[in-house]
Amino acid sequence: MSFWSSQGRPDPTCCCSSDGHELNRDGKRVLSQLERTAKLGRMSSEVQSIPAVEDALQTLRSRRMSEYRQEVYIDPLAKSNAQAPDDENLFPLMDKVKEFLKSERQVMLVLGDSGVGKSTFNRHLEYELWRKYKPGGRIPLFINLPELDRPDKNLIAEHLKSSNFSEEGVCELKHHRQMLLICDGYDESRLRVNLHTTNALNRSGPQDVKLLITCRTQYLGPDYRDRFVPSISGGYHRPEDALFQEAVIAPYTKDQIEMYVEKYVSLEPRTWATKDYMDKLTTIPNLMDLVKNPFLLTLALETLPKVVEGSLDLSRLRVTRAQLYDMFVNCWIGVSKRRLQERQQIESHQEALEELLEDGFVDNGIRFQEDLAAAIYKEQEGKPVVDYVHKRDKYTWKVAFFSPGPETSVLRSASLLSRAGTQYRFIHQSLLEYFYSRAICGAASKYTDPTAIPLMIIDHPLSKMSLVAEVSVIHFLAQHAQQNATFKQHLLALIELSKSDVQASQAAANAITILVKAGTRFNGADFRRICVPGADLSAGQFDSAQLQEADLTGVNLTKAWIRQVDFSGAQMGGTQFGELPYLPDAGNVWACAFSPDGKSFATGLVKGDIDIYSTATWKKTTTFRAHKMCVTGLAFSPTGHQLLSGSEDTTVRLWDFETGSVDMCLDGWCDRVMGLAFSSSGKQFALAGSNSSVWDARTGAVVFDLKEHMGWSANVEFSPDGNLVAFSSHKGRIQVYNTFNGSPEVVLENEPYDITDIAFSPNGRWIVASNVTGNLQLWETETAVSGLRWNGHAGIVMAISFSPDSRSIVSCAYDGSVKLWDVYTGSMISAFTGHLQSVNCVTFTPDGSRIASASSDSTVRLWEVATGGLRLDAQEYSDPQVSVAYSPDGRFLVSVSRSGILRHYDADTGETDIAFSGQPDGTDCVAYSPDGSRVAVGGYGEEVVVLKVQVGTFEVALRIRTMGVNAVAFSPCGDWIASANKDQTVRLWQASTGAPGLVFTGQDDVVESVVFSPCGLEVASGCRNGDIRIWETNTGILKSSMTTRSSGPGIVAFLQGRRQVASSFGKGGVAVWDSQCKEFRSMLMPQLEINTFTFSPCGRWMVAVQCPGSPVELYVG
Repeated sequence: MSFWSSQGRPDPTCCCSSDGHELNRDGKRVLSQLERTAKLGRMSSEVQSIPAVEDALQTLRSRRMSEYRQEVYIDPLAKSNAQAPDDENLFPLMDKVKEFLKSERQVMLVLGDSGVGKSTFNRHLEYELWRKYKPGGRIPLFINLPELDRPDKNLIAEHLKSSNFSEEGVCELKHHRQMLLICDGYDESRLRVNLHTTNALNRSGPQDVKLLITCRTQYLGPDYRDRFVPSISGGYHRPEDALFQEAVIAPYTKDQIEMYVEKYVSLEPRTWATKDYMDKLTTIPNLMDLVKNPFLLTLALETLPKVVEGSLDLSRLRVTRAQLYDMFVNCWIGVSKRRLQERQQIESHQEALEELLEDGFVDNGIRFQEDLAAAIYKEQEGKPVVDYVHKRDKYTWKVAFFSPGPETSVLRSASLLSRAGTQYRFIHQSLLEYFYSRAICGAASKYTDPTAIPLMIIDHPLSKMSLVAEVSVIHFLAQHAQQNATFKQHLLALIELSKSDVQASQAAANAITILVKAGTRFNGADFRRICVPGADLSAGQFDSAQLQEADLTGVNLTKAWIRQVDFSGAQMGGTQFGELPYLPDAGNVWACAFSPDGKSFATGLVKGDIDIYSTATWKKTTTFRAHKMCVTGLAFSPTGHQLLSGSEDTTVRLWDFETGSVDMCLDGWCDRVMGLAFSSSGKQFALAGSNSSVWDARTGAVVFDLKEHMGWSANVEFSPDGNLVAFSSHKGRIQVYNTFNGSPEVVLENEPYDITDIAFSPNGRWIVASNVTGNLQLWETETAVSGLRWNGHAGIVMAISFSPDSRSIVSCAYDGSVKLWDVYTGSMISAFTGHLQSVNCVTFTPDGSRIASASSDSTVRLWEVATGGLRLDAQEYSDPQVSVAYSPDGRFLVSVSRSGILRHYDADTGETDIAFSGQPDGTDCVAYSPDGSRVAVGGYGEEVVVLKVQVGTFEVALRIRTMGVNAVAFSPCGDWIASANKDQTVRLWQASTGAPGLVFTGQDDVVESVVFSPCGLEVASGCRNGDIRIWETNTGILKSSMTTRSSGPGIVAFLQGRRQVASSFGKGGVAVWDSQCKEFRSMLMPQLEINTFTFSPCGRWMVAVQCPGSPVELYVG
């Protein structure tokens, strides 16, 4: 074990002997790494002289290698932590494990979603290590944690004894051999302890044991590291991060999926080739995303031929996770049935088989496994391994599933169960969860009236236990609720029952959790007096809901929509709103910063103190005192060894972070230090204020002074490579300088308002600035081209910061709000509320998983960046949606928001696959080309933008210069674009070149909409005053006109296949006329004002966007 911390400093519990050697607590000399390696080598040679132990090891090696069966194996890729993107900086997991084995780290945690291949990797790792094993080398032991009685105490001994090692052999291996314990299924064993600590593997001694632990990501909360990080010798409560390593298995890439399919096809003769499987996987919507999970990929490959059977248009086929399991299970039991029929059975088993065949073999097989799963959750709280010895257990619940009786034996042999000695389990954990969810749905389906609840509610399957932690079970149930209206109504009835029967509270909490994850919206719901303690309502929609006197104890409301919710009288002890514990004794904070390794957090106070906190415990560790006035800025050096601080007392101090001593002090250089920053190399730091400048961090010499060039500056930031430094200047300008010679590089123009903060993205691509009006502005660093601009806050933005992956921006404001934004769209990801006064500083942790915000309300608050919970539907957006259009084939929908964001949806599911910033000046309208390959967008700016629609992205194809545009439309042939302009004209443009065509004039008001007739020979326009006009396309002659005599949005549309025109009127009406605008046909009156509407190509559906903040609605046309 190393006595050195991650920074290379000696452990303070050690001391030195007179000859300079390091001593431990007992006064014994600590061996160096070289000496320990030599000692281990001697021990290895000694062990080789113990033939009994080595013979047992060789027997174990031969058995484990012969048991290894993995017909299809693809080396998994991994990422460094759960917050890292799935598609960036991936590395081969096996390489990372090899590095771990060569290092002094003692515990490696491998996380991953259910079915991602953790157990498969563990078995492959064990096989590879046994294959290369040599006597005296490190021994790989694959340990299935759920199979052990006390893995928290007797991990090594219990496993080795199960492999027939004697007490002496166990003792010999524990104390004199190197071992790697590959601990599989930490989550399945329901463990909550630190195995390294509870098994005393952190105690000093000759043992050399490493742990590799795998666990499902969903099983762990945000503070899971304490369960895995080793404690240093002699300090059980002192976790040592340097001894810990972590990796998260990433979903399969497309290349990995194709490699898997190739191996799968080669296993046996098949009708389909690799290309056939890949074509189906890529054509069926969303299926490729679903099968990025290896276990689901296996299910999909087994069932795909049946899935596509009889389907003519695969692009309209929708396959869910639950459907894959349904088909796979039916297929498995069907194959088992045929196998049993073909095999010679003993008489009693043959009779049982015939009875089951007569009654429905597949249904009986499914029911058997549903009952088993329900019993496992009831009797074993979900622990998956069932140990059954008939003589011992014949009077227990287990006998119904594992007795040698004929019917039980036949059903068990057809089930998806595996057996190891006396232990049984489902062949995959997700199958246990699938069958348990089916058992719950089956119990609910017994009630023909979905609102009928049994008199004994405590016997209801949802009353047995909280399912909040059973993420996979909730996922299956949520999909069932989406597809089965009766089940959904039953869940709603359980919630309603909880208002009058407190015994229904557990069932109601599970029910509302399922419905929220299924995407059910509860805006305005009457939930007065409901009892749902412990429910997970994260990311749910509850705007204006009535929750008076409700029992919400321990409910998770992280990222829930709870605007105007009435919580009066509600029980809310332990209710979570997505906020982590805060630092209440921080004082009035004006600056904050994380150390580069994320282990420390510094806050700068108004009174001049700098408080340092440990992020492991969030306890204050020390305070730096020297400044006499408010600390206005803090920045760590890249190594973390120094901390730079600036103050209103006109001083800048460079602190030794370990000792708290001041290495350098600049006094009186400027009247007030407003901002400061370290370069990425640590060789320079920059100051912003009345005298902006760049300094040499080693000597304290001025590199260059910008006082005469730019005057007052409030903010400064270095580029990631350290070659540029940006200062904000008066009235919205940002000036960028070369850090080598101080020469000006570029000036970025912004709105004529004072800039409050600036930041470079870590990837160097973007610069972002905020100002006193609440706006945020992006520029491209290389080109200095102005990018997206949006209004983020109602008032002054105090500070901004990029996430480490450069994909998000967090901002904080004078009004106490903290908001997280998408860099590419400007759309809000999250809003964090809790501060009572101005938030002055905001920053990400180095891994991007959390945000820290410092406020004048004397608190520092911590927020989780990760999503609030699993959602299965499309989200509503914070900016008003102003226009929408169907693709010609009806499969897709595109909408634009007031802020200029385009979103591309799957029309069947509502899922968004593209988001694009179309026009920073704002948009009003959007239209598809007839072939679906292009989209035209118009708005407040002076151009119509034509975009190519490609897989996963939009690409700008053409920009047409014109006045402000309220509406655009393509002609049916795709050759022309019509625009409804704010100058009371309708204009035609060549779609390929943007050349102008005819101009239709004569309207008396602003033209709000324009549309071509299905044949393309006519153009219809609608004005704000209610006038409707129809023109000949080729000549510009006015054919007919009429008015609704009602002001409104002035929207007009032709109905495909009918000689009819629809127009809006008033604050929500839609009227349908014949094409001569003479005869009234029908009327639609939604409850809310319509901003825009359009018809589907078939003419059956109308989709309408109503008032800002409301969802997109569908109506029958």
